[in-house]
Amino acid sequence: MATGHNAALSIISWEGYLSAMFGNTLMCSHFAASGERSAVNVQLVGILNNFLILTQVALAGFMPLAVFLAAAAFTALATGMNLARVQRLSGAPQPAGEKFGTWQMWQLCSGVVGLAVVPQVLYNTVAPAASTLLPFFSTLLLLGLVLGIKLSGRGSGDASTLVRQLPGWGATLLFALSPLPQLVRNLLEPQSLEGLSVGTMLLALLGNALMVPRALFVRDVVWLSGTTWACAAGWGQLFSMFRSVSTTTGLRFLDPWVFFTVTGALGLYMTFVLAEHRKAQQDGSGAQLRPS
Repeated sequence: MATGHNAALSIISWEGYLSAMFGNTLMCSHFAASGERSAVNVQLVGILNNFLILTQVALAGFMPLAVFLAAAAFTALATGMNLARVQRLSGAPQPAGEKFGTWQMWQLCSGVVGLAVVPQVLYNTVAPAASTLLPFFSTLLLLGLVLGIKLSGRGSGDASTLVRQLPGWGATLLFALSPLPQLVRNLLEPQSLEGLSVGTMLLALLGNALMVPRALFVRDVVWLSGTTWACAAGWGQLFSMFRSVSTTTGLRFLDPWVFFTVTGALGLYMTFVLAEHRKAQQDGSGAQLRPS
């Protein structure tokens, strides 16, 4: 936008970045609940990055302003709640047997909202010209009814576990969906790849890959699912650039040497991480991944 080329922002799929920002927001709540301050900081960086991109897209007129303002308000509220939670815990683990209060209500509401965004993103991906929010509100109502029935029939311990897991699984689904809108656009409109930044994709892939060892170390299956899928999706975006050829230059959007180097390095890195984790399990207690 600073250079006056607002049209270049039209290649960006705002649905994907919105899904990623909500994913960061919910994952931030997931980590804040257990006092993972460093992980919360990482998610805050992701929130800021996605928000800045969405701000430019919205100001350029390629994203509905009402959707942007609603997303910004939700994200601001979530950030405040998460920071307050982390500050209160000060690095201590989530208290055992914590009573249902403001934080648990936030986990429940934010998790439900995050899950309701999932079908909306899918709908906008297959029907980008549509402007209805019916998938979101329909899912929100359905989830409210289902969770109301489930929570009323559970014991306090089971209900607390269900509520605690909602933001994490909501974030995982949102992260899983976030690359799809851009991938669909890349495949259907290869020339839209002209303005995409390879460096940004590589940094995102690197950041997610570096989180895998920590997710394995703390045995958090939600975190591990999100980071590994994000790595796979990041590689998929690079592949879409590698397979497409520019009509202007006649060259691939991503140099084959770069693509195969990144692919090989990612494969070796993941193999090393898994091997070291297995070795640590054999030397230690051999505990299994925990669900949240």
